[in-house]
Amino acid sequence: MTKVKKVLKAGLAVGLLVASSASSASVWAPTDNDAQFANPFALLFNIPSGEKFGIFEDTASLSSTLGNAAITPVLSFTDAATVLFTQNGSNVDIKTDSSNGTLLGSSNFQLGWWSPAGWVTEHSSSMLNLLGKTSWSLAFVDPTHQGAGNEHRLFAFDIQASQATSDGGAPVPLPASVWFMTSALLGFLAKGRRKSSVFA
Repeated sequence: MTKVKKVLKAGLAVGLLVASSASSASVWAPTDNDAQFANPFALLFNIPSGEKFGIFEDTASLSSTLGNAAITPVLSFTDAATVLFTQNGSNVDIKTDSSNGTLLGSSNFQLGWWSPAGWVTEHSSSMLNLLGKTSWSLAFVDPTHQGAGNEHRLFAFDIQASQATSDGGAPVPLPASVWFMTSALLGFLAKGRRKSSVFA
């Protein structure tokens, strides 16, 4: 959390609301071996608010409009956390000062906010212009409350939009020699076909 405080408090207060590139990405990936997350109270004022957030598998069944109380996060934290990502074979171990878990198959993940109805994923996300392409403001909407005050924010640093993957191992790419042999074989077949049509 000290990294977040040192780097961000000065510039973030000015540029927090200046956002662009609004999207609805719900799957994320870290851009390095750690990522920082904080709600506005913890980030700007160092005030605990008791909001609970979770990191889920990229394929988890989360919705931005319906809470899911049955689903369990891979890791959860309150108000703010620095999350470390460590490759472990095809999986990725994640941990904070007080919690740990494992993402299966990739480092891709979803973020959730604990609402009165259960876990919800972000309703919208906006890149923070002044802080670069890896800094985001995520908005979570309370499905049990309509009108003003139903939006909750989480600021995330060192993450990028990604996409859900299967939780199996990464596919093994074909060697370059296979591609060269295939293109050569197709070339010979096309040339041979052209010659046979000339002599017929």
